[in-house]
Amino acid sequence: MVYAVLFFGGQVSGVRKKILAQVKQLNNLGFASEIYSLTGSDDNSPPVQGVQKIIVHDLECRSPKRFFAKLKRTNIRDYAIKKIIETLHNDEILYTRMLAPSKITSDIIKSPRKCKIVIEHQSVEPDERRLAGDYLFLLYDFLYGGDIRKYCDGIVGVTDQITHYEVSRSGDPDKPHITIGNGFNVDSVTLRKPVPYHEQNINLLCVANVNRWHGLDRLIQGLGTYRGTTGITLHIAGDGPALPGLKKIIDELDVADKVIFHGFSAGVELDNLFDTCHIAVGSLGLHRIGLTEASILKAREYCARGIPYIIASADPDFSDDFPFIFRVPSDETPVDLEKVIEFAGRVCTDPEHPRKMRTYAEEYLDWSVKMKRLKAFLETLV
Repeated sequence: MVYAVLFFGGQVSGVRKKILAQVKQLNNLGFASEIYSLTGSDDNSPPVQGVQKIIVHDLECRSPKRFFAKLKRTNIRDYAIKKIIETLHNDEILYTRMLAPSKITSDIIKSPRKCKIVIEHQSVEPDERRLAGDYLFLLYDFLYGGDIRKYCDGIVGVTDQITHYEVSRSGDPDKPHITIGNGFNVDSVTLRKPVPYHEQNINLLCVANVNRWHGLDRLIQGLGTYRGTTGITLHIAGDGPALPGLKKIIDELDVADKVIFHGFSAGVELDNLFDTCHIAVGSLGLHRIGLTEASILKAREYCARGIPYIIASADPDFSDDFPFIFRVPSDETPVDLEKVIEFAGRVCTDPEHPRKMRTYAEEYLDWSVKMKRLKAFLETLV
């Protein structure tokens, strides 16, 4: 199997960790796999074992006219993918996250080829891109997205909702498909050592590249309306396009003393944040991109580290009565922090809650478990 990844170099993200873990576990299961990393000539990131870096000149092209620069980068990337496909054989699979729709990718996937192409979908892409204002993607998806789904050889969705949408776009209800929720490399993070819980103060932690679908504005609105006696502090570890808007809301509600921005955090710094916070914050705005259920990577890290968390959607890997998740309504209402405090009082007073969550992650969420299902599905195609 070949895993084609775009812009793999640079900052270590949750997506990058996921791809590395998937390929490692597939290899451990005897399904020979490697990563093809398409990267610009200005990428100085160190070599990574199992990653074949393919330098694509002008991939990082810049222009005062951003639209044309983006269009040029898209064409350069698509032709690079075409060259990879032309080198693959009958018993090989190109496994990739959603191919960006374009005339070139449409022609590539419709043309005769030796390899199979399997596409993994993390969202209902048009809804996500519409929220981000990516109207070029929406146009291309309208014109060419159907071809990509129709002529690929298999579809993998991380939730049933996503899988059903993508299969319906293919026009073939019998298209080979499977739903496999995201996993996590449990051994890659330390088990949290929580501070004692006292109702006088509670620390919330959100680790994310913050976008509108994380819905942190709902939590900040909740801070603005909260009138209880418990001191609440929200720690945000990460950057992202939604931060300026959040800071504006914080100023308007006069809650700057209740929110701390840590920027991108990793290693010991991030471990310390997990150890000093009581409750983590998952995505609270996925309804904004049309999702009623989701398989969020960060939620799996929360479970592996042993920190209870709040979320606003269903998750295929956790039952509704899973005791360490508190679900808030999937709408635009402010988060009711009184109920969050009640939740913290239930779970954080159990000294064994980190170990219980870690055990669940090891048994159900680790990539070593998830990749057995993907391996079986891919083998049916070749």
